[in-house]
Amino acid sequence: MLEGEVQDNGSVEAEQRANGGGDEGDAQGSHNSSHSRRIARMPVDRNAPYYNMNHKHRGIALIFNHEHFDIHSLKSRTGTNVDSDNLAKVLKGLGFRVTVLTNSKSEEVMKYIQEVADMDHTDFDCLVIAVLTHGELGMLYAKDTHYKPENLWYYFTGDKCPTLAGKPKLFFIQACQGDKLDGGITLSRTETDGSSSASYKIPVHADFLIVFSTVPGYYSWRNTTRGSWFMQALCDELRYNGTERDILTLLTFVCQRVALDYESNTPDLMPMHQQKQVPCITSMLTRLLVFGRKQPQS
Repeated sequence: MLEGEVQDNGSVEAEQRANGGGDEGDAQGSHNSSHSRRIARMPVDRNAPYYNMNHKHRGIALIFNHEHFDIHSLKSRTGTNVDSDNLAKVLKGLGFRVTVLTNSKSEEVMKYIQEVADMDHTDFDCLVIAVLTHGELGMLYAKDTHYKPENLWYYFTGDKCPTLAGKPKLFFIQACQGDKLDGGITLSRTETDGSSSASYKIPVHADFLIVFSTVPGYYSWRNTTRGSWFMQALCDELRYNGTERDILTLLTFVCQRVALDYESNTPDLMPMHQQKQVPCITSMLTRLLVFGRKQPQS
């Protein structure tokens, strides 16, 4: 056994004694983990408040755009090409190298994901993956079959893609998460109303941001002419504020736009008429993310 490993274990035990004991997980059963030391290049100082967005390149952006499906129960997603075109244009303006993949089968989706995960991202700031498709709770649809959303980010954890460790990995998913409808509620106002840090360790699932167009169990709306509510709002915010606001502030205003500015218009189908929607954000980011200005990609 290496001497350094003995010292590490001793320091952990000493720290546990100093803190009054060790940490335990709130779960029962067996646990799978690897204790082998995995090292990735440190992209930013340990306590830096912002992600380093000054690498040579912004990064890769993959857009999986699904309009047509082999599954007979799934209708064509008219209007999705508007979303795809708008998002690609906005991301190129932020400096991303954008690839749009249309009507890919499940095997092709995973193939592209693994190819990008196997790339060297050393000179990249971050990663963006967007999926525009049909969905249900806990599943997304490719052209031929469904797959789990977590398959999208599985290969990008810090242990599997070390050149993206410590860098933001963003996932935007435009899809239903169920068939529940949100009728909304009316609110009324009343009168009474520098790199000097030592190396440091991070969790392999740190630095992910996953944004669904709607909350679990609920319907997600798309206009056949203008595109989905979520993608319209996201593209507008990225276009006008993408280089100034940090991403979580920006996404808060995306939620505001979707929640307040949109309402379904289906008077011939009253149960679906005047329904609302709000996106759902899951953040494992550990710093503020501001894209800043970068040379646009053609």
